Amino acid sequence: MWRKGEELSVPLAVPYLDEPPTPLHFYRDWVCPNRPCIIRNALQHWPALHKWSLPYLRATVGSTEVSVAVTPDGYADAVRGDRFVMPAELRLPLSSVLDVLEGSAQHPGVLYVQKQCSNLPNELPQLLSDLEPHVPWASEALGKMPDAVNFWLGEAAAVTSLHKDHYENLYCVVSGEKHFLLHPPSDRPFIPYELYTPATYQLTEEGTFEVVDEEAVEKAKVPGTCLLTIRVLQAHGLPSRDLVTPPDCYVTLWLPTASSHRLRTRTVRNCGSPIWNQSFHFWIHSQLKNMVELNVFDQDLLTEDDPVLSVLFDVGTLRAGELQRQSFSLSPQSEQRLEVEFWLQSRIDGAEQLISNGILVAWELSCLHVRLEEAGDQTESEGKVQLVVPGSCEGPQEASVGTGSFCFHFPTRWEQELSIHLQDAPQEQLKVPLRALPPGQLVRLVFPTSQKPLLKVELRKEEGPGELAVRLGCGPCTEEQAFLSRRKQVVARALQQALQLEGDLQEDEVPVVAVMATGGGIRAMTSLYGQLAGLRELGLLDCISYITGVSGSTWTLANLYEDPEWSQKDLAGPIELLKTQVTKSKLGVLAPSQLQRYEQELTERARLGYPACFTNLWALINEALLHDGPYDHKLSDQREALRHGQNPLPIYCALNTKEQSLSTFEFGEWCEFSPYEVGFPKYGAFIPAELFGSEFFMGRLMKQLPESRICFLEGLWTNLYAANLQDSLYWSSDPSQFWDRWAQNQASLDKEQVPILKIEDPPSMTGRIAAFFTDLLTWRPLAQVTHNFLHGLHFHKDYFQHPHFSTWKATKLDGLPNQLTPMEPHLCLLDVGYFVNTSCPPLLQPTRDVDLILSFDYNLQGAFQQLQLVSRFCQEQGIPFPPVSPSPEEEYQPRECHEFSDPHRPEAPIILHFPLVNDSFREHSAPGVRRTPEEEEAGQVNLSPSDSPYHYTKVTYSQENVDKLLGLTYYNICNNRELLLAALREAMQRRRQRRLRGPSDSSLPGRPSGSVPPE
Repeated sequence: MWRKGEELSVPLAVPYLDEPPTPLHFYRDWVCPNRPCIIRNALQHWPALHKWSLPYLRATVGSTEVSVAVTPDGYADAVRGDRFVMPAELRLPLSSVLDVLEGSAQHPGVLYVQKQCSNLPNELPQLLSDLEPHVPWASEALGKMPDAVNFWLGEAAAVTSLHKDHYENLYCVVSGEKHFLLHPPSDRPFIPYELYTPATYQLTEEGTFEVVDEEAVEKAKVPGTCLLTIRVLQAHGLPSRDLVTPPDCYVTLWLPTASSHRLRTRTVRNCGSPIWNQSFHFWIHSQLKNMVELNVFDQDLLTEDDPVLSVLFDVGTLRAGELQRQSFSLSPQSEQRLEVEFWLQSRIDGAEQLISNGILVAWELSCLHVRLEEAGDQTESEGKVQLVVPGSCEGPQEASVGTGSFCFHFPTRWEQELSIHLQDAPQEQLKVPLRALPPGQLVRLVFPTSQKPLLKVELRKEEGPGELAVRLGCGPCTEEQAFLSRRKQVVARALQQALQLEGDLQEDEVPVVAVMATGGGIRAMTSLYGQLAGLRELGLLDCISYITGVSGSTWTLANLYEDPEWSQKDLAGPIELLKTQVTKSKLGVLAPSQLQRYEQELTERARLGYPACFTNLWALINEALLHDGPYDHKLSDQREALRHGQNPLPIYCALNTKEQSLSTFEFGEWCEFSPYEVGFPKYGAFIPAELFGSEFFMGRLMKQLPESRICFLEGLWTNLYAANLQDSLYWSSDPSQFWDRWAQNQASLDKEQVPILKIEDPPSMTGRIAAFFTDLLTWRPLAQVTHNFLHGLHFHKDYFQHPHFSTWKATKLDGLPNQLTPMEPHLCLLDVGYFVNTSCPPLLQPTRDVDLILSFDYNLQGAFQQLQLVSRFCQEQGIPFPPVSPSPEEEYQPRECHEFSDPHRPEAPIILHFPLVNDSFREHSAPGVRRTPEEEEAGQVNLSPSDSPYHYTKVTYSQENVDKLLGLTYYNICNNRELLLAALREAMQRRRQRRLRGPSDSSLPGRPSGSVPPE
């Protein structure tokens, strides 16, 4: 009877299909009856089948850290005695796993890269271009995109125990073998089920395995917590900065990965060789980049303390258990030296929950709730009470004496204490070590204790938020991947029609085409309208997957994406609206009624928690310049325009910089905005668009503010007012000298990397004068201020070698983690034109895999200058990009369209460059249609850098000039139809050839190296 039931459920042999089924066939014959099948020839178009080998993985992602399950015998999630034991989980470079698989290295136990929850896009985004983000026929059959896309790699000994998945699974075996033992539902009565105590393997320092009950250990804990003791011993030969007396010296210590504030020794007075012999203790984690700064100062009573010696030391060079004594001096011959002793001790129980993308690291947070109540009958006091938890997100908090509730979020592993004191009685102070508080329990205290009780203090410490609101990952988010899949269907149909193709295009044959627009104020805004209208006229607008913009071109995108179907409609309506706004008088933007409205909205933003800055006022003025009144459109609203893949994905760019001491050229980080996310490719850190401007700490959302209207984002995308004098000098001079200096800085940075030891002499009088003028030249009096969503995150010990960070590191501070953006409470964003006027960087991400870029350049001075700067930037950074080398004739008289490509680097995109030039438009009103004498004036478009009516400072155009510029840009696109079609054919051909490239198949041992479960 049982055998008949089994045969009714599933046949003894799993059937093979020789080709992928249709969605209907798959759903009807396999999904609905819950029948397994093996499908051949389903992944032949995946480049991974030809490319993924151990050498390829080592070269591509070898340095990337991944989560690795480790077991003593290969059995993960298995019953062992009376325990259900889960594997130990380590973070290892993938190259270490490959070494074990190849037999060139050994590791305790059996390794298996098997982490769930989309470890492929989250941990190995560099491999996404080698396969599809989903299986189209399966996604259509199941009516949804994959819930997760996982990468599995292991040796033959790795085995997963019998289990049931609550998903529809598609296992895509890229290389090697995977064996399944399947039981039909009719076997359920014969499979023994029991309850077991959950436990986890722990790998000891001796390389053995212990089974630890789950109640006693939390998952995702990473060993490596150490106690660092720094003992400041003495100094020799310290000079005095005073005219008469010997120096009064002390030493400060700053280790931001372990403490929020600087610690200091006592001051030894009137001594050039002081002895301190003081010890300081820090809890650190070996997976972080721990850089300690020691500074010797000469204390002054009347003036600022004078710096004597500065030391930056990499704690990662220490070995656990060894006492190391260091003598820091400027040179071997120097008598001035500082002697310090370091002692690093490992904690056996020192495992913490770390979340990292290999660049940034977040760790556990704790939350302290404090409640103050008056004790007994008290006369009302006007005094203030202050509560402080050093290093907390909230900082010091104040309240009137009486009832109040407070909350502090702080790193769990820091040795913090709560300090409460009365401002009018500073001697009355209560300090509570937070580590001593029992988690989850209420503790009651009375304060103060030296006089009549005043306040009852209730404390409760608990776990802080666990999930990150910041996405730590270097590839596109899942929403963008899903969009691109939908958009490729639209692009395929458009290409088929435009290129008169006979057969259907497979998804991996569809090239990714992007429009890149530069800035240029109203000129850029108007020109982009004309060019997009030209692309639509040619039927090529649906061939575009991305549109990127900066400065003035972002105004065009923000306007168009208010309409979810804009690219499917005639652009005549939006262009007429553009003409109305561009030609209207702008005098009313500073009318008293408008100023009053600005003040009201800025006051409300400040009340909500947005930092006040001039950029917010500029945003409202800019909105009045371009619109008839306030409009409520937000960046996240633009997702509606992407829901069905009906429009290209817009990406807006800005630069993050420092408020002082550095020019934008010395410190500028690319920040990108899309309707899905806002983030820094350099750090691999992104947040949902609607959370931009909210308050974050250690990757968690602390206070969500209402999403800003898009006008405030337009204000920072076009923020020219955060410039400093040095930036203005760059704009008004030959940029080559700045770029030469930048290239030298890059070469120096690559050579030095992160310093293991850096010792600096205090600045001389000449140096102080130079520093004063540097500060003057780099001061940003109108700096933009936004809450920093990277605040509180720290750097992974190998961040500098991470491929994504290495690609985008382009500042003087990249080797100094203590001075980079995550250490700042606020971002300072401004127009990218102060570095290079381009929106190319988002399109150069390897995971976006762009084949063809239509470069729309609106600069009046130098038709190729900005594109050449982009090419130079890419050359210095090692980013695939074709050389931009126009001939002298082309420099002197540029054409309407130029193609740049690199046949030796097929991974570099093709560039079709459209400078803003007036060439054949002078004689032609349309392609092939010569102008009549009456129409000649319409062809005279003044694009002179000196007296053009389209200068970026002009905010109002005449109707005639608007029509001329729109006509010119529309014509230049339409007149180059054949070049556009040829570039599209070339991009499609390269995409097809990419399927055939790569090394020959070679097997990876054991488990599959790629899978796409579950749908």
